[in-house]
Amino acid sequence: MPDRFPDPIALLVAAHGDGGTDPRDETVRLLAERLAKRLDLPVDWATLKRPESFEAAAVRLRAATATPDDTPLGRIAVYPLFMAEGTFVRNRLPARLAAAGFGDVAMLPIFGLSPELVDLIEHRLRSLASMQGGREPKDLRIALFAHGSASGDAGPRRAAEALTADLAYRLGTHLHLGFIEEPPFVPDVVRSVRPEIVVGLFVSAGTHALDDVASAVRADPALLHHVETVGRDAGVADMVERALARLLASDGV
Repeated sequence: MPDRFPDPIALLVAAHGDGGTDPRDETVRLLAERLAKRLDLPVDWATLKRPESFEAAAVRLRAATATPDDTPLGRIAVYPLFMAEGTFVRNRLPARLAAAGFGDVAMLPIFGLSPELVDLIEHRLRSLASMQGGREPKDLRIALFAHGSASGDAGPRRAAEALTADLAYRLGTHLHLGFIEEPPFVPDVVRSVRPEIVVGLFVSAGTHALDDVASAVRADPALLHHVETVGRDAGVADMVERALARLLASDGV
């Protein structure tokens, strides 16, 4: 049996981040700030799109945990705020952590692969349907939109398909799924389905959620409600807190 991971002395929320010259990284920052108010340990955040943010977070966490500059920054719990276990989580995130001076870290479960995310979305969909005159999800046309991958990485698509299938089973209805970077593409699904409720399977309210999907659905009069991104849901902080509690209660990682 592996040695138990020592109780973490800090938490780092790591995300991909938004691209462009005007990045919208409010989601990960606000999540970290919300967790810092609830947890009895330092919390910080960083995004792969801004590599320097890892170095800046390391500096702040060193100061908060009294870790000397000449030693690795260890005993850090890392929450991967990603929708899938793609190449960013498998390769780039560990490399960026190491380059920034993080040593022994405990990687918490990936946000998009947590069964609790299915619980969260199911609850939101039932609530949204009820707001439409007491209806149920099966009474409405619902579409979920995810990023997908143009590079051939099957991980993002499989994660979105598994989540959608689980939700459809629980709700007893068919859910439509579209992607930004691979077929079926978002505009095609919107034209063929004319969804009444749209849910963005995105971490943050960045380019894909606010521009790509919103531009495809905003002009359709059939649309009743658009959940731009699941990552902004207030329940995400609860998910992170429970993941950290399970780490603390476990015998190993």
